Amino acid sequence: MSRLTIKDIAKMAGVSPTVVSFVINGKEGVSPKTRKKVEEIVSSTNFIPNLSSRRLVLNKSFNISVVIKSTSNPFNDFFYFEIIQGLMEKNKEYGYNIVFSDLSDSSSNSSFLPDILERGDADGVIFLQQVDDLVLNSINKRNIPAVLIDSHSTQTFPSIKADYSIAAYTATKHLIDMGHNDIAFISSNFLPSFYSQVFAGFSKALGEKGGFLSPDWMCIDAIDGESAYDAMTKILSSPRRPTAVFCATDMFAISAMKCVKDHGLKIPEDVSFIGIDDIIISKYVEPALTTIKIDKKAMGTIAMELIVNKIEGKPAENIIVPSDCLIRRGSVKKIEYI
Repeated sequence: MSRLTIKDIAKMAGVSPTVVSFVINGKEGVSPKTRKKVEEIVSSTNFIPNLSSRRLVLNKSFNISVVIKSTSNPFNDFFYFEIIQGLMEKNKEYGYNIVFSDLSDSSSNSSFLPDILERGDADGVIFLQQVDDLVLNSINKRNIPAVLIDSHSTQTFPSIKADYSIAAYTATKHLIDMGHNDIAFISSNFLPSFYSQVFAGFSKALGEKGGFLSPDWMCIDAIDGESAYDAMTKILSSPRRPTAVFCATDMFAISAMKCVKDHGLKIPEDVSFIGIDDIIISKYVEPALTTIKIDKKAMGTIAMELIVNKIEGKPAENIIVPSDCLIRRGSVKKIEYI
């Protein structure tokens, strides 16, 4: 016996395939009497619509493209790996295919969108990290529903992000509350909006508490672990050593901590460290890193909710996740003044 289709159920109920699809997908626009009739037939026949039928009736691909830059791999980046976990878990409620795609350099490639988007074979797209305006303009022209995660773009797409100004303020204030006045700063100015947020929060806390920042301790050109290590080397070569280091990301902090150990110093006895993100390995380094938790799985969960809302024509707003959750571990020492 061949497998039943939506058209078969529609014929049995004396309605159109579209009505059957509306009932199966919980959409409005069907009378209670008709809905009950269709539901009883679906139940009695143990009908499960196949994906091809749903695509045909609803004119949808049931694909959502998750796009990252070709220079980044979220499975090697702990921050984005946790976001993707949230996406995948939430998607179980919706049943879309999650298709991972990379994004080429739009400045050197006239066909820079992933094939799945060029073909129109995705109902929506979720972008991780910063996205060029050229890419977003192209998405907008194609009327593809889109959501941005951890992006600092000024484009008017729904986005989920952290408030790094609050995170940096909370981190720096904790160092000062623990008795640290001589605090170094390691960040990146690669994304101006991210840098301005981080420095604003750091400066605000420092200004309120009267902390001191030597120009020799100000490093803003870290982009990865290696450059963060080099930044810490520069700080340690200054005439005076800070008692603590604020790092804009946990990965910067972990690399800077390695540098301090390689120089024969102890953490936190000689230098304390704090970061932002609370990536999974932060609690496994020695000593475990004190940090500000950004709920990355929640960012993924929210992103999936927003993109489905966009696909279904519902409102989707910008979301800022809580960014002031201090996770106390062993990398910060309290300084007692006599």
